[in-house]
Amino acid sequence: MVRYPKLNAGFFTTFKAKLQQLKTVETADVVTAEQRKATAALYKEATELNEELTFLSDYFESAGIDNAIISRLKKDLRTYNVEGAIAKIESVLQLITPNAEALIEEGMAANFHDTLTQHKVSLAALNSQQNQHMNSKKGVFEASGAVYEELYEYIATIADAGKKVFKGKAAADEYTIRQIIQRMRAAN
Repeated sequence: MVRYPKLNAGFFTTFKAKLQQLKTVETADVVTAEQRKATAALYKEATELNEELTFLSDYFESAGIDNAIISRLKKDLRTYNVEGAIAKIESVLQLITPNAEALIEEGMAANFHDTLTQHKVSLAALNSQQNQHMNSKKGVFEASGAVYEELYEYIATIADAGKKVFKGKAAADEYTIRQIIQRMRAAN
């Protein structure tokens, strides 16, 4: 007597196809490596700008201009709050413009406004790149998650049927999800 007629050659062919599909699913390793590179570049830029702002803060103070916004910007850069830093850079740029002459007298480079603008553009681009990698990684997990779920359904069906068919026999122990997964890994 056949207890589970749907567990036939077609079922197992489809199961094996799902196993093969799982092997070809993109892993997050590549995306993670790219994200790490983007993050490293972003943090490097933030650290470099933070160091430059130390001098700008002194120039502000020497010129008698409130440098609190620079302190807040430096904190954002130090904690890698890039979105907050980008917004604060604009405020600093707006303070530099009317006070450029006094700041240059104190030691600020005449082209620092342009340099700070370039940092702002660069930070925004690097932050966007990092966000793209993070979103890509989410997509990889969602895609592979669907394949894992489909495969799990097959494994659960096999385990459930095997436990019932071989109830009371030693072979029943072979039909646990863990045992089936171990055999799948051993076959690869």
